Amino acid sequence: MSVFTDKRILLGVTGSIAAYKAADLASKLAQAGAQVDVILTTGAEKFVTPLTFQSVTGRRAFTDSDLWGGEAHVLHVG
Repeated sequence: MSVFTDKRILLGVTGSIAAYKAADLASKLAQAGAQVDVILTTGAEKFVTPLTFQSVTGRRAFTDSDLWGGEAHVLHVG
């Protein structure tokens, strides 16, 4: 049993060439048993797509447009 088993982790990814490394981190955390939610900034989407994170975590990856898409409130993650 891993220390990450049944833990909930929120991974924020910003616009940097290192953003692709976050996909590897998300994958390893999910494989270790963590429930990983990912939020990507608009800048991060220039380096890696939400689909990448969805495929490695099995969960929806959120973007700036999801969270700030014209509504007055932030979506609840989880």
